[in-house]
Amino acid sequence: MDRNTNASNGILLASRLLLAAAFLPTGIGRLSNISGFAAAMTMKGMPYADVVATLVILAEIFGPLALVLGLAPRLSASALIAALVITTGILHRFWDYGGLTRATEQVVFVSQLGVLAGLMLYFITGPGAWSWQAWWRGFGEKSKPAAKKKKPSRPRAPRPKPAPKSAPVRSDMDEDDFADAA
Repeated sequence: MDRNTNASNGILLASRLLLAAAFLPTGIGRLSNISGFAAAMTMKGMPYADVVATLVILAEIFGPLALVLGLAPRLSASALIAALVITTGILHRFWDYGGLTRATEQVVFVSQLGVLAGLMLYFITGPGAWSWQAWWRGFGEKSKPAAKKKKPSRPRAPRPKPAPKSAPVRSDMDEDDFADAA
């Protein structure tokens, strides 16, 4: 591996760790008071808040662990994106407030958009070579060379096209008949 590849993999690992750090403390906090989190969502008008709160907490606990290890990048990113959109859309509606509360909720809302952008980039780029997924697929092994195409032993010339068939000549006509016809 060259230096650029190592640097890219290091940046992808650092990004995964930072994204996980954005979710895991919140998920653990919500896990310790799941009924309070569900009640807050119910007060904001979320239907089936108990079920949604449980699913969001599961995503916020297991999603960051999958991020750290680089497991199932698209699934973990999708689960975290869904949890982020639900919690941000329900709990940080800054347009419903005024004054200092509005400014605070707007800052949180916009920062969550930045985390959303990071998750979308992770969804597209994947975890990189320094992950469980790369290890599982055998990233460190040398890849087999591609099979070479079999070349013909000598160049082939195109086959000649057959001559067009001419109209049959009648044998009962003489050269004089041809002259008279012209």
